[in-house]
Parts: sequence; structure tokens; C-alpha cells
Amino acid sequence: MELYLVRHGQSVGNTMPDRDMPDSPLTERGLVQAGHAAMYLRDRGITAIFASPLIRAMQSAQPLAQMLHLPVQVRKELYEVREGDLYMGPSLESLLDYVPEATFQDTIEKDGWVYPGGDYHELVVQRAHEVLRQLRMCGEERIAVFCHGNFNEYLIREALGIASSAHIRFPQANTGMNHIIFREHATELIKLNDTTHLEAGQLFYQQSGV
Repeated sequence: MELYLVRHGQSVGNTMPDRDMPDSPLTERGLVQAGHAAMYLRDRGITAIFASPLIRAMQSAQPLAQMLHLPVQVRKELYEVREGDLYMGPSLESLLDYVPEATFQDTIEKDGWVYPGGDYHELVVQRAHEVLRQLRMCGEERIAVFCHGNFNEYLIREALGIASSAHIRFPQANTGMNHIIFREHATELIKLNDTTHLEAGQLFYQQSGV
């Protein structure tokens, strides 16, 4: 399986790092970044698109879904690392207003999904392990996953067999691309935080967990 792991585009929360904004939408810059990411991925043979239920990740996946005529398969367990309090996300009806291409697992609460908070390192390591296991079993040859800066780092460490090494960091720019190939007896990291699809002035880092 080939995995294109993508951080979301710039969000409103990225521009206000001192505020707790667990589920902010993309900025205008973020929407442009998402469009460039879609152009980069459209000819890569993607057969399935997955996204976190956080609006910024769903919006980032939307341009690629529209280009490829594929749904955005929303997976609750892809949410960003959150040490703070529980947050109740929008209803599925409201999320569909943002991204009509979205489909949802039965496990996502219809009237407002629960973003539990209270994350700590060992718990997130376990979640990353299970997420990667499920993705590798999804039956698709090439997938794009739109996720988040901090959780992407956990997924990359899990893929590379260094899950517990939190001191090893892989900073993620908005719409930074990570390309990983899982073979029967080996894992190949092809690209890490690739931003060549972005034009001058579009590159943006924010490592605050938003």
C-alpha cells in the first residue's frame, strides 16, 4: 500500500495560536493550499481519500475528492492530538454543509461527534498504531489521508518503527506531503513534508497542535 499523508491547509486557528480553536475552518490561504495539494495528487493513482472529522482536514481533502470523483471517508480516530478538555464537534448534517463529498462511519455521533481531549503520549501512540493497522487493511492500493501536524508525526514514527521516540520530530507544514510505501518486508519513506506543490509565499508552519 502507498500512503500519501497530508497535513491540512492553513486554518483560522493557525493564525491565532494563543487561542484554543479545536475545530476552525481553513483560511483563504488554506483553501488555495488545498487546491495545490489536489493538483499534486490528482495523477498519483489515488483510489481512496480519508480525512479527520475536524473541518480543516475535511476541507483540505475536498478539492482532491472533487477532481477524482471520490468520497471523503471521514475517520473519527484521525483527529488531532488534544491535551485539553472534551470538545463536541458539529452534527453530521453541519459537516455535510461544509463538505458534501463526505461519508461517515457508523461510529461517528450523528448529533455532534465527541472529540475527547485528555491525550497523552502513550494513548496517542496506541491510537496511531491502530489507525495505521486499519489503513493498511483497507484494501486500497494508494490512499490519501488528510490529517494534522502532531498526529501525522505519530503516524510517521509508527510507520518507521520508532513509535515511542517522541524526541524524534518530523515538523509538518500546511499541506506538507509525506509519501510512504508499505511493502511485505520493508517500509519506504519516499518523501517527508514535501511542499514543492506550494508557490512562493504559501508555505506556513504552525506547530501548536491546530
